[in-house]
Amino acid sequence: MPSIVLRDYQLQLLADLRAALKAHRRVCAVMPTGAGKGQTIGAIARGAARKGRKVLVLAHRAELIEQLTGTVRAWGLEPDVVAPGHRLQGRQVAVGSVQTVARRLGQLSAPDLIIQDEAHHLVAGNVWGRIINTWPEAHLIGKTATPERLDGKGLGVEAGGFFEALVLGPSAAWLVEQGWLARPKVFSWPGARNSKGQGPELHQRMGEYDLEQAARAFGDRAAIGDAVSHYLRRLHPGTAICFCCTIEHAEQMAGAFRAAGIRAASVSGGTSAEERKRLIAGLGTGEVEVLTSCMIISEGTDIPSVGGAILMRPTASLSLYLQMVGRALRPAPGKQEAVILDHVGNAHRHGLPTDERAWNLAGRRRREGVSIPIKDCPHCFCSCPSAAQVCPDCGHLFLAEERDEQRRGLQQLEGELVEVKGAGRHRPKAQQLRPRRKSPSAGCRTFEQLLQREQERGYKPGWARHVWAARQQR
Repeated sequence: MPSIVLRDYQLQLLADLRAALKAHRRVCAVMPTGAGKGQTIGAIARGAARKGRKVLVLAHRAELIEQLTGTVRAWGLEPDVVAPGHRLQGRQVAVGSVQTVARRLGQLSAPDLIIQDEAHHLVAGNVWGRIINTWPEAHLIGKTATPERLDGKGLGVEAGGFFEALVLGPSAAWLVEQGWLARPKVFSWPGARNSKGQGPELHQRMGEYDLEQAARAFGDRAAIGDAVSHYLRRLHPGTAICFCCTIEHAEQMAGAFRAAGIRAASVSGGTSAEERKRLIAGLGTGEVEVLTSCMIISEGTDIPSVGGAILMRPTASLSLYLQMVGRALRPAPGKQEAVILDHVGNAHRHGLPTDERAWNLAGRRRREGVSIPIKDCPHCFCSCPSAAQVCPDCGHLFLAEERDEQRRGLQQLEGELVEVKGAGRHRPKAQQLRPRRKSPSAGCRTFEQLLQREQERGYKPGWARHVWAARQQR
């Protein structure tokens, strides 16, 4: 019996999923980055296995496969690993690389339940969709922090996707209020880049006005402010992950930090798995103060002690933006807040990490204020802007001539980042937001009150005990 104690909101999500699966075969669940998505996947796999069902857990990166395999083992199950270098044993639960599973479809037994991690990648026509279509009778649970794609394709059946229902977990703002996530403190470009010119009047003087105009002129290739000096003033001695545009950019940034006496290293797709693991672990011990990356540690990296994120990679993808800042939001002892140094204006494009967002499965033509043609990566099938030189998901370089363009990097502009708060940033048009959810245990201060709540609402026996045990660990 595993000793894992789920938090009350995780238990509530599982209850909501069970209710949705009584009416629908394919359900997508939304949980913010850092909310414990992996643990709920482990709990679902264990529950299905105990009922004699075959389970296939899918992910698309080596780090995610390793992480999910460890989670499933922590729940008392020994899974098959469907990845290069592993042999099938016919076990009840399998954790598989999407690419390897697609190549071994004829060797795998039909699963009763498929759990798709990072489910925003799953659309008809790509390799993920081909796997789902192979076993149409299997139940499907998708897990994602952002059920929205840059290409606007919807994940729901009404939009040509796979999911029939959406289950919403708690918002990032609620998790911050409850202490389950660190409070983000965001520093970005000065002046609000409000649509249609709304916002405070700008004056023609040295500083914000000139800086704003320069940033507009350079568009998505502008980086304002020196990353090293901002890190020293805003974050040091805390550790940070620095997200960069290219491998060369990441190496240049690591060199700049080292030149200032900061322990820095760079990781990319060319870094060996063992070395990547060592450097990522170094962030937790302080051996590495700043780790620069080109699209390697935006998904599935859990390093609670990281003090902040440095954004040197502009993106039109809300999903990628939230994944990047989410690396820094995990709480840790003595960590009161997560500092986000946004040198490329992502916060003005997408809002603050704790903004309420109205998720749906219908998709949309384009994100508010972003209109860019789309292309698909031939390696991982991720959708990205047609002008991109590198795939934002797997790091694939598209064309030889684009590699030369890539080396130009960002245009560095002098300037000082300022703290961005709710009133001083671009806001999308008004939209209907989900109501703020209260914790199922709200108002219960004693174990007896939790037991009464369990009986009143018909929660699964043991709910009160789990909630009470989780409180004692906080």
